[in-house]
Amino acid sequence: MNQRISYIKKKNLRRLLATVLFLTLALASLTACSKNDADTGSRNNGKDSTGANGSSGGTSAKGRYIEDDMDLPLADGEEVLNLTRTTDGAPVLFTRANDTQVNRYEYNGKDWSKTALDWLARVYPDSEVIPMEVQETAEGVQYVRGMDEEQTHIARGGNGQEGEELQIPYLTEQAEIGYPIITGMLVDDAGNYWLQSPYEGTAAVIAGDTLEVLEELPTSQLLSMMDRLIFQGNGMVAVNTEDNVYTVYEKNREQQGTFSVKKKGAAWMCGGEDHWYYISEEGITRLTLGNDTQEVIMDGSLGAMGSTVNQVMGAVRGNEDDFYILYYQQKAGTHSLKRYVYDPEAAAVPETTLQVFGLSDSDTVREAAIGFQKKHPDVKVEFTTSGKQAGEVTSDDIRTLNTELLSGNGADVLLLDGLPMNAYIEKGILADLSETAEEIMEADTYLEDILKNTAQKDGKLYGLPIKFGVPVLYGNEDAKKALESFDSLKAFLEKDPQASVFGLADREYIRDFLFQIYQDELFGEDGKVDQEKLAELLELAGKIVENAKASLFEENLREDESGYSRDPFTNLGAEGILNHPEGAATASIHSATDMMIPYTVMRQKSLTPETIRGFYQPVGVVGINQNTAQMETAKEFVTYLLSQEVQSAQLDDGFPILESALQDKKDEVNSDYASSFYMMSSWNFEGEKLELEANFPTVEEVEGFIEMCGTLTRPAEQERIIWNLYQEEADQYLGGEIDAETAAENIARKVDTYLAE
Repeated sequence: MNQRISYIKKKNLRRLLATVLFLTLALASLTACSKNDADTGSRNNGKDSTGANGSSGGTSAKGRYIEDDMDLPLADGEEVLNLTRTTDGAPVLFTRANDTQVNRYEYNGKDWSKTALDWLARVYPDSEVIPMEVQETAEGVQYVRGMDEEQTHIARGGNGQEGEELQIPYLTEQAEIGYPIITGMLVDDAGNYWLQSPYEGTAAVIAGDTLEVLEELPTSQLLSMMDRLIFQGNGMVAVNTEDNVYTVYEKNREQQGTFSVKKKGAAWMCGGEDHWYYISEEGITRLTLGNDTQEVIMDGSLGAMGSTVNQVMGAVRGNEDDFYILYYQQKAGTHSLKRYVYDPEAAAVPETTLQVFGLSDSDTVREAAIGFQKKHPDVKVEFTTSGKQAGEVTSDDIRTLNTELLSGNGADVLLLDGLPMNAYIEKGILADLSETAEEIMEADTYLEDILKNTAQKDGKLYGLPIKFGVPVLYGNEDAKKALESFDSLKAFLEKDPQASVFGLADREYIRDFLFQIYQDELFGEDGKVDQEKLAELLELAGKIVENAKASLFEENLREDESGYSRDPFTNLGAEGILNHPEGAATASIHSATDMMIPYTVMRQKSLTPETIRGFYQPVGVVGINQNTAQMETAKEFVTYLLSQEVQSAQLDDGFPILESALQDKKDEVNSDYASSFYMMSSWNFEGEKLELEANFPTVEEVEGFIEMCGTLTRPAEQERIIWNLYQEEADQYLGGEIDAETAAENIARKVDTYLAE
């Protein structure tokens, strides 16, 4: 079986330019860091000033960068093109309004002054060329890179000038994929034009006088417009010639050397007098040509660059030991601008460190950590994880953590996903959050059943989910009814041993799905495993594996697994229900994006989604270590995680518990972001082909989904050690190595031993 899923693709260039143009507009932003920069950031900006070597409380070291918000001078409908600077270090913004009008805003330290680039309208009076980026030289000459439906155009002009389009032959030469797609431009001190073509993996250098190609330099090849490959600073040009390696060229294009970076996600670079500065989610890193030593002068976790919502789309260094950084919020289609000022009196390391630990990463927690630190400058939220995905966490990982917690140590705040919550409650590891939860619910309206049912015992709450997912079921009515209970499924297969419960399904899904939904029926009140019922469950799983043609999924499961993770409700063969309507399908919905393929299938087959026995999937279940010395700060952080500010962040790691933020999901599907993307799923099952194009769900579908969320009452629990034990033995049975009774006996023995520890 071969399967390919393309998760998000642009519809076409016209639609890209019309609806999500700001993506490309921002990407081509201009750094224009002057060679006259005063490189004054070296005083006490080493590791002590980043907090990398700091500890909570008691440090006397001072000096670090502080983040300040700046207002963007935008009118309604006006969009940021790029950020640059004057030779005096003042930030300059170029914007686009009414499709073609370009404005220039210069900041004087207090206000923005506006100038319109009126000359551009005279160059392109028919409005077919859409401006994408503006670069301005020290002499005030402006260069505008624009696009029509086919190719890139570059115009040159200035205040009081008529302007002209540069007739660059390189831009009019077609290759197999059409005209060169240019996503970045700069003009060097010799007057030559550097054009970034990431899809072709080149940077073309065009002579300023003849407009002919001087040379084409190799660059990292990208299939995205979200990265910049060329930067200007110190009178030189830095080009991303290899993965994580930049080569620096002087005015005559002679190589001056290289430096390496830890590249992760969209990043930006600018220059000072003696250094380059690399801005990414890691923070602001100072680089020296010819020296691979990297010095982080600002920790990204203390600023907006560390946010999962923000993408760095421009950065310039001022002349006051400061930086101006432009961010883009992709899903919202908005920009924000921050200034970073070195404060020699600020504590190099915040006085208090709040330690947060989770087995796996959480975008919401990382986002909250940044916001919380901004509200509490004396607190650093240190979020660490095992560095593994949920399915990769081993029993030894959790046992090590358990030992640490039982000894009275461990993080202040715990994400309990996959951890033995019930055991932690019984052993007194977790603090009672009942009062905190009541205060949270008094302040706003939440999905209380989800908030209260996830980690409670004897009427007290010990953990609160910050997000949740929804397993949905759709398909054949008989198959759906069969899944209502263990006994009904057993009867369904006894009546028809060849029945295909799921149509097409992979083995791991069948193994985990059945254990998940019938888990309560497999364990008695004393926590003991019902071996007889577990053996029956394994036998049912074996029959369904055979009927569902699970062997088709054994090899070449996916050609592209980027961004993909498994859970018990995700079936690789779910779309196969289009050709196999005798089965039922399930999907794990954690975002509007997750709704695209299953809801498209349901639309085509006139099916209606329903819940799976009232289950919801708690995400980011947050608890507090009873032994923490930071109890009040920890409770404040838990409260902040459930605040409007955090719950409304446009992330895809689960739906918000806050009802108003959940209702906002209806607006998301009407956004430019949603209208401009689609998913493709293509199948080839031994000659049986299937192709599916899926768009975002409709507002009506999201409304129905939100209404369904209000009916959910049962948390889908996954204690990782027990799951690992089950999966290991179940795989041996499904692989034919042992019989069901032996597998059940082994699982029971190992689970009993673990619970007795």
